[in-house]
Amino acid sequence: MEPIQSNQTYTASMTGFGRGEVSASEMQIITEIRTVNHRFLDLILRLPQGFAEQEEWIRKQVRESVRRGRVELAIYIKEEGESGKQVVLDEELLKSYLAISQTLCDEGIVTGSLTIQDVWKKQELWKMEETKRDWGEYGEWIRESIQQALTKLQEMRMLEGQALERDLLTMLTSLEETVGKISEVAPQATEHYRERLQNRLLELGANMEDLEERLLTEVAIFAERTDITEEITRLVSHSEQFRSSFERDEPIGRRLDFLIQEMNREMNTIGSKSNHAQIAFWVVDCKSILEKMKEQVQNLE
Repeated sequence: MEPIQSNQTYTASMTGFGRGEVSASEMQIITEIRTVNHRFLDLILRLPQGFAEQEEWIRKQVRESVRRGRVELAIYIKEEGESGKQVVLDEELLKSYLAISQTLCDEGIVTGSLTIQDVWKKQELWKMEETKRDWGEYGEWIRESIQQALTKLQEMRMLEGQALERDLLTMLTSLEETVGKISEVAPQATEHYRERLQNRLLELGANMEDLEERLLTEVAIFAERTDITEEITRLVSHSEQFRSSFERDEPIGRRLDFLIQEMNREMNTIGSKSNHAQIAFWVVDCKSILEKMKEQVQNLE
């Protein structure tokens, strides 16, 4: 059988459900696929007896459509005509019973012999078995059932993925606006420090001739220690990469998770460097937004 071609586009959620159902030759072939979040691709198959030869092929189809997540695929067969089961007699065990019965009769220990009624009553002589089928003959219907389930699964994953994308981009815009405010206010922090330091030195009776030189030195040290230009630049770069990631035709969940980690790192540095109350307030806002983004990204493939 030819492999199923994947129609997957991104952004896709890792959570979804798909069901395919095909009627063929007095039976229904039903495929159900459930996916949930997982760091890697974890595929679990629940197949009817006799599907062992189809297992690798089925795994290949799933891997071509799903790149990451815990996947449970189950195939059910419902017989519309015969039950699909047959009663089987354990002939070897019956022969053993008959041999022992004959020996007991020959030795006069018991009289009579086993009847068909006796045989029916011996439950251990009977077992129920699934009717053996050559599932290779049903490849076309199996394929169609799996294809239906994968298609519906992907439709659901895509719908949820698009909702997650909109939510993430809304939060990213809010983050970018706040970072812009921080960038605008940051230069003012140095000037405010200069004014406070000048007033303090004057209160302490500093010599006016030496004041300017001392101010320049202290302010220069403060400005270097609190400069967040590099952090802002990297934040802007990470934000642009985050936004453009949604245009990539590949799973982006891990990439976005990494970018959020990097943005968090830059924001922590800004928070530790800043000596400005308003910037400290905005840093808390940004970290809250990034935490919400991280939670959402965990749902993306």
